[in-house]
Amino acid sequence: MVSILIGLFIFIVLASALGSFAYWQYKKIVREAKNYERGLKMVPLLIHLPPTSDDIETGGRDERDVTEEGISQAQVMYNIIASTATKGFKSKVYGQRHISFEITAHKGLIHYYVVVPVTLIEVVRQAVAAAYPAARLEEVEEHNVFSKVGKITGTIGGELTLKKEFSYPIATFQETKRDAMRALLNALSATTREDGAAIQILVRPAPEGWTKRALDKASHIRKDKGKKSNNIGFKDVFEALWKAPESKETKPEDKQLSSIEQATVDAIEDKTRYPGYEILIRVVASSNTAARSQTVLKNVVAAFSLFDAPNRNGFKFSLSKNMDEFITSFIFRFFPQEINQNVLNSVELATVFHLPDQKNISTSQVERQASKQVDGPNQMMDEGVLLGYNVYRGVKKEIRLGTGDRRRHSYIIGQTGTGKSGLLENLALQDMLDGRGFAFVDPHGDSVEKLLGMVPKERVEDVIYFSPGDMDNPVGLNLFEFDTPDQRDFLVQEAIAMLYRLYDPGHTGIIGPRYEHWFRNAALTIMSDPNGTSFIDIPQVFNDNDFAKEKLKYVTDQTVLDFWNKEMAQTSDYHKSEVLGWFVSKFGAFLSNEMMRNIIGQTKSGFNLRDIMDNKKILLVNLSKGKTGELNSQLLGMIFVMKFQAAAMGRSNIPEDERVDFSLYVDEFQNFATDSFENILSEARKYRLNLILANQFMTQLTDKIREAIIGNVGTVVSGRIGTTDAELMQKKFSPTFDAEDLTKLPNFETVASVMINNVPSAPFSMSLIPPLGKPNPQLADALKRLSAAKYGKPRATVEQAIFSRLRAGEIAKEERKKALLSDLKTPGATKSTSSIGGAQSPAGKSSSGSSFLDEWLAKRKQLQQQKAPAAAAPQQAVPVSKPPKAPTPVPPGPVAAVQPIPRPTPMTSTFNTVSPVAPASLAPVPNVRYGASTAITAAPTANDVQKVNAALATVTQAPATGDNSTLTIPRSKQGAAGDAASTGSNMDEIFIDVRGNLHHRSEPAE
Repeated sequence: MVSILIGLFIFIVLASALGSFAYWQYKKIVREAKNYERGLKMVPLLIHLPPTSDDIETGGRDERDVTEEGISQAQVMYNIIASTATKGFKSKVYGQRHISFEITAHKGLIHYYVVVPVTLIEVVRQAVAAAYPAARLEEVEEHNVFSKVGKITGTIGGELTLKKEFSYPIATFQETKRDAMRALLNALSATTREDGAAIQILVRPAPEGWTKRALDKASHIRKDKGKKSNNIGFKDVFEALWKAPESKETKPEDKQLSSIEQATVDAIEDKTRYPGYEILIRVVASSNTAARSQTVLKNVVAAFSLFDAPNRNGFKFSLSKNMDEFITSFIFRFFPQEINQNVLNSVELATVFHLPDQKNISTSQVERQASKQVDGPNQMMDEGVLLGYNVYRGVKKEIRLGTGDRRRHSYIIGQTGTGKSGLLENLALQDMLDGRGFAFVDPHGDSVEKLLGMVPKERVEDVIYFSPGDMDNPVGLNLFEFDTPDQRDFLVQEAIAMLYRLYDPGHTGIIGPRYEHWFRNAALTIMSDPNGTSFIDIPQVFNDNDFAKEKLKYVTDQTVLDFWNKEMAQTSDYHKSEVLGWFVSKFGAFLSNEMMRNIIGQTKSGFNLRDIMDNKKILLVNLSKGKTGELNSQLLGMIFVMKFQAAAMGRSNIPEDERVDFSLYVDEFQNFATDSFENILSEARKYRLNLILANQFMTQLTDKIREAIIGNVGTVVSGRIGTTDAELMQKKFSPTFDAEDLTKLPNFETVASVMINNVPSAPFSMSLIPPLGKPNPQLADALKRLSAAKYGKPRATVEQAIFSRLRAGEIAKEERKKALLSDLKTPGATKSTSSIGGAQSPAGKSSSGSSFLDEWLAKRKQLQQQKAPAAAAPQQAVPVSKPPKAPTPVPPGPVAAVQPIPRPTPMTSTFNTVSPVAPASLAPVPNVRYGASTAITAAPTANDVQKVNAALATVTQAPATGDNSTLTIPRSKQGAAGDAASTGSNMDEIFIDVRGNLHHRSEPAE
């Protein structure tokens, strides 16, 4: 029976042992498989370090206190992670899920990662956000620090474990008042682009019994003065055998602990006050050679010596002998589930791994987040154009701008390449797809080219493409075209502001009041013509008196008439000539440029902006500086802005609720902004003209426009800007963002304040959306040709119309001279001349009968027929610009003493000439000349001479034009006594061309 019981006992023991062995083997296999599964399901999150603006402000505080405050932030993160601990059978079999905090150095940059199980992503996000609100987590691909050259032979690594049992704490920031991680960063920053290094810290909540073990250790130290409670030596066993046991009443003597021992006990007890975590630290280095890898590894391991606490604990490094197994464990982040002897509390763990601030980063290799993330508004619009996305703590929200909020205008600022042009393109494309009308003024040309290639087929007929580069079919853009007379003064004033912007932005006097006065009167003069006029006609009204007379026929404003008939008439020729060059020079860049002349020189624009606004059409304006020129691009852009303002204000004749919303996109708008732009920002909203403006620098704008943007624009989006601009823009975004935040924004990241139900939101961070749509170059080319055919005109037609209009005065003058010649040939014809203002000049008065000149010419002709045997053949008139030919001599005789009449020059006439006569034909008038053989041989009386002088003065009022068609009137010089023979004396010739210019020369008589 006893043997049976013994056998049964042995069987039970063996069965239990085998069962336990089988259970532990099964558990090991299951845990190993679970490790692979968990390793594959871990997600790497790149930690974008908070920007420098989020660092703790020292404010004169002790640096050690600031360091302690900064590191203590990480405790919040670890306290939240401790809540992930689970209980139950699965946790006992598989163990707690772990998280990996990693610092890598690769390709010359240092990054921080947290690698988490899929089920814990949100918990970790919240933990990191709670500790570092400005930090940003981004899900990325798995990082690789291993050298492609060195491969496995160039890789070395190992594990760091505690030197003593976990009850003893390591040196923490609370005691040392320093940041030991700085040494780790220094070691990692010593790596080159060919090196790779990583520190992997695996963390999971510690078992519940770790605090009891630690407190037991402290208790044993007190009792045994530092004897280890779990190490029983041979002496302890021997004493227990012979020493009598102590009775319960017998108490051991209290032993006084040394200061070091007391400090150790206090540190152990203090460690149990915080959550505990099992940790496993791996360090790996990889380079092209094994020697280099060893150097990198030694530097990193040496930095961990700063965590050593005397008489307490620290880290020891164990080099891995099986690199294949070690690298596999590193990649899959294996964390063995056996009872681990490496336990750190949250204070110790925060000392080992935390996010550094700028003063503790000794190298530029550490990448920090350029700007912080700020939560967007909660009350967002469900409809409207999409501006971008607000991403805050993993939550992504759409930022939209409603129709009503767009009426308060939008302003976008950012350096080149930050995405502002792309934002304009996306907004315009959404307007295009949604059937809204808009105009896009692009000084580069790229944006409108993209939009042109993305026009939907239902909107093809709405597209108007304006490009000055198309010189074969120029589209007219008339600055002085108006719908109602009350728009004239506005256009003239805006044109003056435009000239200031082009030539005198600083108002230094290059333009000035006198220039304004001349320009205003000239513009109002030519704008009175019902047939239309243009900007380039301004110089012509000063250079061509006959052109001015043609325009003055339509002027009814007495102030303008007084300018010409009084002020200009009384100004000396010298002063006029001095001012004229200064005035006309401002138009030379546009008159001499064929492309600009054919655009702004047309009297009727190719399209009507009011029609475009009211009918939701699409106007794409390509003002590429490379094709147009900077000055021309500025002029055309300012004309468009000016004309849109006039068209918008013209909507005052319809109710506000019937006004259709229209958006005007202007990129680099500082090129087209005048001082009156402030009025557009304040008044265009009422007329439903929504402005979307973009430029690179605030300093490009005047103070008035700058203040209008900051104070009157509802939606403001700022990309990365310069320091000077940031100081100005922080008024809009403070206190949430400061100037440093605005200067360090990455590309396509912005700071925004948008209108929501007519109320501006608090500033927040916003990411721009990628470009929408894909342009079709073939569609763009087809739309260009279609627009040119519909809104452009052939080049030859435009040029002919412009030159014909500019010669209108000359043509009218030719017709008047035809009438004058007819009067000269017909004795007794009545002749009168009038001034431009309508008053008859004194010299032009005549009787109802024939003039004395006509009578005198008839008398000379009669005497000629009596004395001369035969009339010579008519001679060709000598052009004024060539030396005169010698005339045929005539017999001497008495001649009339008539002084030569000086030739007038342009700008010296007092406009007291004949009234305008409409031209009948442009055909040249044949030359009519009376030669020397028709000279009068009978001498006129002294009274005759006086009347001749007066008559000749009348017909020489008009300025000379150099026309070769002349009428020659010979006359003889007066002798010494008043009469001379008809033969042997000198003869004078008086040439009167068809334009009324009189020429004189002396000829010897035959």
